[in-house]
Amino acid sequence: MKQVSIERLEQIEREREEVASNPAYQAWMKELNVSRSYSDPSAKLNGAELTSQYNYSNFTYNLN
Repeated sequence: MKQVSIERLEQIEREREEVASNPAYQAWMKELNVSRSYSDPSAKLNGAELTSQYNYSNFTYNLN
């Protein structure tokens, strides 16, 4: 699997922002009635990563 550099990922993000701010692109999206419900999954992925690293063995549970 080919690794993508941080610089390339940043370049892709800048290009994405440039395209999204283009009035012609915005008109095209409106014409096609494309959803804008995209959400950045990084927060969810970061939360899952932090949760997987947490050590729950320090807790005792009183189930009575």
